[in-house]
Parts: sequence; structure tokens; C-alpha cells
Amino acid sequence: MKLKDIADLVGGELRGDPRIEIQGVSSPLRPRSGTVVFCRSRREVESARKGNPAALVVSEDTDYPNYVKVEDVRFALALFLERFYPEKHPEGVSDKAHLGENVIMGEGVYVGAFAYVGDNVQLGNNVKIYPFTYVGSNTVVGDGSVIFSGVHIYPNTVIGERVRIHSGAVIGADGFGYCISKEGIKKLNHIGNVVIEDDVEIGANTTVDRALIDSTRVGRHTKVDNLVMIAHNCDVGEANIIVGQVGLSGSVTTGRNVILAGQAGVADHITIGDNVTVVARGGVVKDLPPNGTYGGGIPAIEWNRWKRIYAVLMKLPELIRRR
Repeated sequence: MKLKDIADLVGGELRGDPRIEIQGVSSPLRPRSGTVVFCRSRREVESARKGNPAALVVSEDTDYPNYVKVEDVRFALALFLERFYPEKHPEGVSDKAHLGENVIMGEGVYVGAFAYVGDNVQLGNNVKIYPFTYVGSNTVVGDGSVIFSGVHIYPNTVIGERVRIHSGAVIGADGFGYCISKEGIKKLNHIGNVVIEDDVEIGANTTVDRALIDSTRVGRHTKVDNLVMIAHNCDVGEANIIVGQVGLSGSVTTGRNVILAGQAGVADHITIGDNVTVVARGGVVKDLPPNGTYGGGIPAIEWNRWKRIYAVLMKLPELIRRR
């Protein structure tokens, strides 16, 4: 590829030789000659120089001989990787896969060895089911969706188009619902399902539990990291970002463009408005109105200092009584 090809792809302003040949991409931390490096800061530009790459992609003018200037370097990188390093998937159904009765498959479908596809499952065009994955009966998987190895999808799940579900995820397990009475703890039989809308990505070892009666929903364009828990009856809105180790209790509702940073926790039956960010380790115990940033987790501090702070905190009740 030539530098001009990259500039045309990302819609950037080219400075230098448009005909220079680019032999791939490298990172600012490990730049290599002959490659292009995407730099989001001046510090990354200085780091990239050490490897004498063929060109840079930057957001502001620099004195490097060959570069492309763009408004958003990260987005330019996404376009570049999508075009020049496309993800490739196989096609065909392995003779070691299990297909149930009345399975409907579109064109370009792949079902890997030791995958299990139950009865009455519908797989759209170019759906990819990798080895050792379980797809329960009556499940629908939309066009272009990729289910990586070792995923477990319980029956009656609805998965939209261009969804990606990574290894170890469990979609549609029973919600944690019980009735506690004088007779003991009685399980509530969950008869609902999970609906995952278009262009959602579910990270590795994440769980999305099925609803008690209705549907647990994950809205379109939402991205869910690894090791996230989404409990029964949750209604996750569109274009949410849910970072690793977040936990949503039952019947949580989130609006559009919500960001839940790492290890944030949300109590049951909470509603979070549009455009809300909950910072890392934030605990949400009441409804949050739209358009705000919330959280109160204590960041890591020097241990002996924390012990002194904690000692004072333990004395606060008696100090207040003295007032």
C-alpha cells in the first residue's frame, strides 16, 4: 500500500511523498521502519521517531517528513485496520458438528467441529459458529454474527445482525431469582429469554441472564467488555460502553450512551438516564438523571496513609456526637 492510499481511506491531509510504500503498521512503543504509526499525542510522535517509520498519522502538524493529518487518530486507525487487516472466517459445516432438526441456514455459514446447534435454530447469512459452542433450540442468529468457541447460548435467544460474542460467554442462563418463604427458598423458574440487538459485542466470560417472564435486552451498538454480569430483566440501552467486572443487578434500565467504567456496580431496579458516566468502582444505589458523571470510589493511595485515614474515619461518629 502507498501513503496516498491511507490518506484517501482516512480522509486526511497528506504531507510528504504520496508514493512512499507502507509495509504495515506498528505501535508508537515499538515502531519499525517501513511501517505507518498512528500517534495520538506529541509524546507518541517522539517515541515513534526512534524506529524511523515510513510515515505517521497524527492529529496536528509535525516536522516528520511523511505524515497524514486527521481529526481523530483512533478512528483513522480503526478504518485502516478494517481495510488492510480484515478478519477472515471459514465457511461450511463440519461433519463433527451436531445439527438438530429444522435448522435453517443462510449462505456462507460456518459451524465448527463439536459445535451443537439445537432444533429450530435459524442462522442468517455469513453466521460463524466456532467449535465447542452450544446454540440452544429456537434461537435466532442474524446475518454476519460471529459466535466464537466455547460460547453457551441457551434456548429461545434472539441475536441480531453483526453481533460478536467471545469465548466463554454465557447468554440466557437462569436469573438469580428465588422466593424466600417460611417453607424455605423456592426457585423461580425463568421462562423469559435474552434479546441482543444489532452490532453488539459481548466480551469473553461475560454473562447475560434470561428474564423471569419477558426479555433481558442489550440494545444495538452496545459494547460489553470481558467478565461483566448482566442480570435478569435488565434493559440495556443503545450505544452503551460496559467495562470489565461491571455488575448489573436485576431489572436495571440504562439509557443511550451510558458508560459504566470498570468494577462499577448497579443495584436492582435502578434506572440510569442518557449520557451518564459512572466512574470506576462507582456504586449506584438510586436512579441517576441524564447527562452527568457519577461515582465515589476511593483511588489507590499509599497504604500507611490509608490506614491513618481509616483510623480517623472510624472516630467520626463520636466526633459528631461531641459537636
